[in-house]
Amino acid sequence: MDDIFYEYFHDKDTNMTISRGESNCVGKHFHRSIEILYLLSGEMRTVVGDKEFVATPDDIIFVHNYYVHSFFPEKDYKKYFIVVPADYSSDVDKILRSSTLPAHMTDKKFNKTLRALFEKMYKLQNEMSSLVKRGYLNIIIGNLLQHYHSTPIKTQSNIEFIVDVLHYIDLHYDEELSLDSLATTFGYNKYYFSRLFNRYIGESLTNYINIVRIQNFIRLTKETESYSVSKLAFDCGFDSLTTFYRYFNKMYGDTPKNKLSSK
Repeated sequence: MDDIFYEYFHDKDTNMTISRGESNCVGKHFHRSIEILYLLSGEMRTVVGDKEFVATPDDIIFVHNYYVHSFFPEKDYKKYFIVVPADYSSDVDKILRSSTLPAHMTDKKFNKTLRALFEKMYKLQNEMSSLVKRGYLNIIIGNLLQHYHSTPIKTQSNIEFIVDVLHYIDLHYDEELSLDSLATTFGYNKYYFSRLFNRYIGESLTNYINIVRIQNFIRLTKETESYSVSKLAFDCGFDSLTTFYRYFNKMYGDTPKNKLSSK
């Protein structure tokens, strides 16, 4: 199997982020988040799924969630990149559930019409509300979908199994999940299942499930006007508040009360 790793830190955050990056080498990896990159200068050798290409200035690169990808500089480059957490925008999620934008979008004249949006999002991101950020994201993706043809989602065969497991956890995080139940669901010996999961994800199955539950807890707090922390924790699949608070602190280094009141 290829040396592919799961990039945990992108998936830890439930907020959309936009950054400006410079030349770096990133080996084959995948995550639940979507990435959209706008190359400002230089050249970047890129692999997304089964596509390999060299991006040049004013190209846009789209990485659907769970697609294996890597980046290496051909010439020193600068880029904007947006990281969109899973389930961040219901409009985008529905559209991209079964299809994806092309990995390499090369109509530079058209792409330049969107460059100002990337720049504004980057410069004003600390002043923008999450609602405004969603609006900008919808405009960018909406324009890309209107201009470029979408294609069916294609999963690389060597991680198809692990992606199926992650999708299953996404759908059933609020239910009772365990190594035994998931191994049975997917028809694997539980010890082999555990080794395979740990190899790709770099986390135990239990840790990963509870990370997803915490992410959904945060998402639900944004969608619910009045809520009880304990009820929401149980609704997200936790069977004890001790476990919930331990994982919340592990991810955010704070209590739910402090973290949520500081938003």
